Amino acid sequence: MKRKTVILILLIFAFADYALSQSGAGLGSISGVVLDASRAAVPGASVVVANEAKGIRRNLETNSQGVFTAPALIPAEGYSVSVNKSGFATYQATAVTLAVGQNIDLHIDLVVAGTEASVEVTAEAVLVDDTKTDVSQLVNSRQILELPINGRRVDSFVLLTPAVVPDGAFGLLSFRGIGGHNAFLTDGNDTTNTFYNENAGRTRITSPISQEAVQEFQVISNNYAAEYGQAMGGVVNTITKSGSNDIHGTAYWFFRNRSLNARDRYASFNPQDIRHQAGASLSGAFIKDKLFYFWNYEATRRDFPAIATQTSANLFTAAGTLDTARNPCPNPTATIQATVAQCQRAIQMLTTRNFGTVSRTVQQDLGFGKIDYHLSDRNSLSFSLSGLRWVSPHGIQATGIVFSNGNAIGNNADSTVRDAYGRAQWTAIVSPRVVNEARFGWFKDRLHDTASPDFLYPGLGLASLTVNSTGNLGVANSYPRLNPSETRFEYADNVSWNTGAHTMKFGIDITHTEDYHVQLINRYGSYSYATLNNFALDFSGNTA
Repeated sequence: MKRKTVILILLIFAFADYALSQSGAGLGSISGVVLDASRAAVPGASVVVANEAKGIRRNLETNSQGVFTAPALIPAEGYSVSVNKSGFATYQATAVTLAVGQNIDLHIDLVVAGTEASVEVTAEAVLVDDTKTDVSQLVNSRQILELPINGRRVDSFVLLTPAVVPDGAFGLLSFRGIGGHNAFLTDGNDTTNTFYNENAGRTRITSPISQEAVQEFQVISNNYAAEYGQAMGGVVNTITKSGSNDIHGTAYWFFRNRSLNARDRYASFNPQDIRHQAGASLSGAFIKDKLFYFWNYEATRRDFPAIATQTSANLFTAAGTLDTARNPCPNPTATIQATVAQCQRAIQMLTTRNFGTVSRTVQQDLGFGKIDYHLSDRNSLSFSLSGLRWVSPHGIQATGIVFSNGNAIGNNADSTVRDAYGRAQWTAIVSPRVVNEARFGWFKDRLHDTASPDFLYPGLGLASLTVNSTGNLGVANSYPRLNPSETRFEYADNVSWNTGAHTMKFGIDITHTEDYHVQLINRYGSYSYATLNNFALDFSGNTA
């Protein structure tokens, strides 16, 4: 067992011509400076930042330098900003879309009373974000909804961002050539499998979270703030959907059958692959403007057999038959010769086990729920919980169709993944200048693999086997294994303090991770035979 505790203390000073808000992990902020016609600051102006659909309302006041800031806002569409000051016309900005990690800075010029100023701020508008120092990109909800994706694995959308490519081997995300040392967050909380530095469940599962439950991604490639940390590559922050005052529901079913597709031009056959993905989601408000909910469930069922073959020249021919010229059985030069019947049984077992179709299926069930509660204009709570169960008989090799040298059976396994994640967040407006955001997270990622009983040699069990230097004829010597079972507890607290023309941010992140790992190499022994004749002698005895 490995235990790891990480304490991250962050201190950020942001100095600028006016106060700039700092958005927390998984949140955003709206700030601005209010000026009159002579470009002088307008202090004491009343500012309201609101989102009717989400029940959010922040009552603010500009300081002596005409600055206001509303940090720790939920990323969403439909924000509005109104500014009122005696002697001036009301300013109104509508249709403001706030993305995760974004600081929207508005430059507001008030006009004299008697006229109205109304501004529509859209995603296409040029917004000044002179607090941004990282190299980041947003994958928005429209891209997630409309762009095609293979298998609905949502973190593949990260490949839309510059400097991110697949690693070419296991489907990992490679940032600037670094493929295995990224950080994966969900609503700001760490959901990385730190044993492998990969996303929860690794790449074998269909997806760690349903595409239907994701609102957007924040992808930070470089120069990220200290509060993210714990990554050499990039940071992927997944923002989940929240409920609103309107009731929304979806039901969906996706079906794929390779028999409906033409054979690939350069492939010799069209392999079987039948996939069903179905689910439903529901969101709305239990109490208008107060208590909101979002729920999603998704099931995946897949049938995609693998094809086993052997390419070792020591034992088999290219045609898939045993090479009797190199491996005579019975062997006339052996001290003890196997009988013809013994050789036939041994050859039949080796051939049928290493050539042919291997059953491979997937069953995944995935659920997610979220509750947002606005206690008052100054305090809000958010809770979310997700769970995943992925069971794949003989499916640890989740990609590929044809596997050689025992990789379809000997190195394959019955694989089980169980993931769970919980989060609680409290956002408090301590004063018009101080906002505190406290988060608690719990994360569990359990990966277990064991050899399938359908392909064990009689009498050999889980032992590994080599005949004439041809390995992987038995079971891989690492099975069964718990690889690993990881549990994490995380507490983070960030305070944003606006004073004068400056914003300061203080924070602490305490993470305690435990990895329980069971993998005893050659636990059940390893058998090595120099000739097929010797193996036939032992094998026949095992089946007697």
